[in-house]
Amino acid sequence: MISEREQAIKEFVSSGDYCLKSGVFLVGGASRSAIYDINTGNVYSLNKSADKILTEQTEDVEFWKKLADMGLAGPSEEKGDSILPELLRKPSLQFVWFEVVSNDCNESCIHCYAECMPPTYRKAMGFTVEEDGVSNPKQEKDKKISFEKWKQLIDETYSLGCRRCQFIGGEPFLYRGENSKTVLDLAEHAQSIGYEFIEIFTNGTLLTGEKVQRIKELGLNVAVSLYSNDEKIHDSITKTPGSFKKTKEALMLLKEADVPVRVETVLMGPNEQTIEETQKFVEEMEFSHKQPDVLRPKGRGDDPSIMPTKETVVKYGLMLSPSFSITRDILSRNISGHSCLLGKITITDNGDVLPCIFSRNLIVGNVQETTIKEIVFGQKLEAVWKSTKDNVLVCQDCEYKYACFDCRPLSEGVNQGKGEYLTAPYPRCTYNPYTGGWAKGVWGVDGKGKPYYDETLRLEIEEVMAIEKGGEKK
Repeated sequence: MISEREQAIKEFVSSGDYCLKSGVFLVGGASRSAIYDINTGNVYSLNKSADKILTEQTEDVEFWKKLADMGLAGPSEEKGDSILPELLRKPSLQFVWFEVVSNDCNESCIHCYAECMPPTYRKAMGFTVEEDGVSNPKQEKDKKISFEKWKQLIDETYSLGCRRCQFIGGEPFLYRGENSKTVLDLAEHAQSIGYEFIEIFTNGTLLTGEKVQRIKELGLNVAVSLYSNDEKIHDSITKTPGSFKKTKEALMLLKEADVPVRVETVLMGPNEQTIEETQKFVEEMEFSHKQPDVLRPKGRGDDPSIMPTKETVVKYGLMLSPSFSITRDILSRNISGHSCLLGKITITDNGDVLPCIFSRNLIVGNVQETTIKEIVFGQKLEAVWKSTKDNVLVCQDCEYKYACFDCRPLSEGVNQGKGEYLTAPYPRCTYNPYTGGWAKGVWGVDGKGKPYYDETLRLEIEEVMAIEKGGEKK
């Protein structure tokens, strides 16, 4: 293990007549190190011999000349001023999820991380808090944020420097404020005060031509969930007959109106056989999309019966080889705090503030009890925002840690009952920083909270890699 992690990133590393150029950094790891070049975006892996040369444990002028030829090193006398201090950011609010409807949805998806469902289902299952005229803490906590309060929160987050937001649910188009105000009225308010990016994440089934036209006029973005191009599979996941047809009709309306749309697909057992066709379907409709999001074991998603097969997890969920790039912004973010969570918050419809929509149990404050400003500058949120990979088991010993992505809710979910939220190892990385090897297993936590390299997926990893290289499945 590395004992002095604060020394893991170094600039202007030098030896004799040469030194690394400005913007070129050396990051140490347990068995190897890496050069980050924010001038070109390249990340170079170095073995122990190369690391010893750079850290002046051995001399090799020819190696330094090669670095100079690659544009990574130059004459020592040209050494400039340190830029590391200016890369360190002060945490600030950058993105807000306004979860205007937290529990209610007109669908009841089998994998929902927030366990949303139609209000009628919730009442039938006895989850509704009945009004009995007696005030109690639970009822106070369950009191929903009013339309005027949401407007106030939008104003306050903007005043703290935030310019990007998403309205989300449940299903955000179920939201009804005073005088029948809708999520589009809230989005219009955000647009009117200067929010630069506003997105509504919806299942699309409640969209109409009139709503789409207003979305277009307001300059909003839309994200839509689509689970399969197969109607039966999509509807079986949403547990809502006819949902595929309505979602597809909504996508066509959005396309005709030329609204910026991205389509998101959660990959799970029930839809994994149609995932490639679904991606082609989205591409043919000319919508933006990312790699399918492999199911996170959160909420109803924590159900072994809907987990995708091991082969699918390996193909779509695991990092099997180094594919890193580094920019000034990425490096600045990753040495200052968490690669994903830094600067983000979720505000639920009862006022709870979470660091992420998936972190349902990590409440850092409540806007009905205190101000957004006090929460944003409070110790609970600061601890999450400032937590870098230097705090994560295994990652803290990796030379790629400041160039790599991380997901704390996923890490906690996979290691339930064993790993801590801020320290559990990232479970989708196959790199072993202690051996320098890739694609033999993934990291987990044992019953004592210690990390271990789990090789139970090794056969599936080898088969997927063989197929990707043009071979056949064993």
